[in-house]
Amino acid sequence: MAEYKDYYKILGVNKNATDAEIKKAFKTMARKYHPDLHPESEKAKMTEKFKDINEAYTVLSDKQKRTIYDQVGEQGYQDYTRGGGASSRARSSSSYGGGNPYQQYQQYSYGGNGGGFSGFAGNSGAEAFSGGDFSDFFQSIFGGMGGGGFGGFGQNFGRTAASGQAAGDVEAELALNMEDAHRGGNMQMTLPNGRTVTVKLPAGVSEGKKIKLKGMGNPTRRGNGDLYLIVKIRPHAMFRLEGEDLHVPVIIMPWTAALGGTIFVPTLDGPVKVKVPAGTHNGKKLKLSGKGLSARGSLYVTLTIDVPRTLSKEQKDLFTKLAQIS
Repeated sequence: MAEYKDYYKILGVNKNATDAEIKKAFKTMARKYHPDLHPESEKAKMTEKFKDINEAYTVLSDKQKRTIYDQVGEQGYQDYTRGGGASSRARSSSSYGGGNPYQQYQQYSYGGNGGGFSGFAGNSGAEAFSGGDFSDFFQSIFGGMGGGGFGGFGQNFGRTAASGQAAGDVEAELALNMEDAHRGGNMQMTLPNGRTVTVKLPAGVSEGKKIKLKGMGNPTRRGNGDLYLIVKIRPHAMFRLEGEDLHVPVIIMPWTAALGGTIFVPTLDGPVKVKVPAGTHNGKKLKLSGKGLSARGSLYVTLTIDVPRTLSKEQKDLFTKLAQIS
């Protein structure tokens, strides 16, 4: 099991640091340890350091992930790695017990009091990532769940623009977390030459979209060319992207499927209440218009009926009675 990472220590802030303090520390550290600002002999070391800094900011700048990270803490993670299951705080949040304490907080943080949402179906999503963007520790907690910061430049940064564009123009792949692509807004990023720029992302920016940064390309006799950032959206631990539509699996209990009810469904804007009709079958899909990557897209919810792993005596009696009268 991966070694615990102290994200506060990595950024050099205390555990009560404000969002502004965390952001300031990240910008300072990112400039200091950017691999392209160091000699070739130090690049490998600086690359690993830079990854740690980016990972720490990804967690601490995101309210939900920071809460998950703080609530269980180092002791809870150590208990989990020693095979003792979740800490007492994590166990109190879940009726299942054991398992990864951080993932339990992920699963139940949307449920609220009296809500019907009981977790995400399918795998954790860790295998969706490649290229070593996040550490094993991060993926053991969040299953590769990104968000909360600049995703980074792809491997094709700095390639010459396609034919037909002006000399000096350069293209670069801009890797975005799905939440950032959905929300849009101003994003600060450090280019490989060490220059920090602010890029305005439109809300709901789609895969393949080109964003032009005037004068940021290669120098020519007539001045600098332009830099074109080509948007690449990272895979997400919960949502699957198809065009501007999103797909998410959600677990419901048998009695909710039979009787109907209200559940909480995760969206990129936070959980929303959704009515489940009585007599819902396994695999039924619900469509939430306007809840996709952009306002033009939709969120498709696939309902999976979960059979309880253990039953109390009262529950067994009720299921037995139901079987007898069915």
